[in-house]
Amino acid sequence: MWQHSELDAAAVRAMIRKQQVTIGGNSRLKIYGKLSCASGKRMKRENRVFFTNESAAIHAGYRPCGHCMLHAYKKWKERKMNLFDNAPVQNLLPYDGVVEYYGVVIDSAAADAYLQGLLQEIAWQHDEAVIFGRHIVTARKVAWYGDAGYDYTYSNTTKRALPWTENLLQLKILVEQLTCETYNSCLLNLYHTGNEGMAWHSDDEKMLAKNGAIASLSFGAERKFSFRHRDTKETLAMMLQHGSLLVMKGVTQTHWLHSLPKSKKVTMPRINLTFRKMVVQ
Repeated sequence: MWQHSELDAAAVRAMIRKQQVTIGGNSRLKIYGKLSCASGKRMKRENRVFFTNESAAIHAGYRPCGHCMLHAYKKWKERKMNLFDNAPVQNLLPYDGVVEYYGVVIDSAAADAYLQGLLQEIAWQHDEAVIFGRHIVTARKVAWYGDAGYDYTYSNTTKRALPWTENLLQLKILVEQLTCETYNSCLLNLYHTGNEGMAWHSDDEKMLAKNGAIASLSFGAERKFSFRHRDTKETLAMMLQHGSLLVMKGVTQTHWLHSLPKSKKVTMPRINLTFRKMVVQ
């Protein structure tokens, strides 16, 4: 395996010409793919590695890209089992919806790097809401990114999507591959400590695809995440780990509310990314 950051352009071209290098990889996400892969070309130089062949990449613990090596990726995913109990990811809701918790999908070192990168590069702003005619500014910060300048309106305020950063694009690709869904936007929330949380709500705005999947990636402090059925009032909760993935889909937003309760015990920041699909008019 060779680090791109340790090679100059002439050396890389020569190695490709001599077929010493036939496969590229992302060292942060542990994904390998073809040298022609569009996703790979957007990667930062310091994250790119090269392999002689596919076997070398697999031996190094990398898995195939779901875009340029779809057949190999599907085979890999068929063998992939849930990290906790070696069983396929199962629905956590008892009825009226689907919630799947994949557990940790990004290792601790990579998750730490993403947390620091997101803290520094995202255009964070305090969230705003208009409730009963009152303009409220929250301590929690948010950001909105997407394929295009989508407008997203909630709590009587509207946000215009910013262009993807490289880190967000990498995470979007990973989430799409794991969930077999596609997303065109992402709402990010930054909770500085456990003194900041989110009240009961559902993500059922009209501009979101009806019954579409919402994929939630968590970085930073482990936090409790709760669900409550609108009619029966039944509740359930889980702890969302650093580098973990949770997906809500089907009629979940119609029948269930969710929240992030405050906690005085949490003193570290948490960033949550919710990848969504906007309805393009």
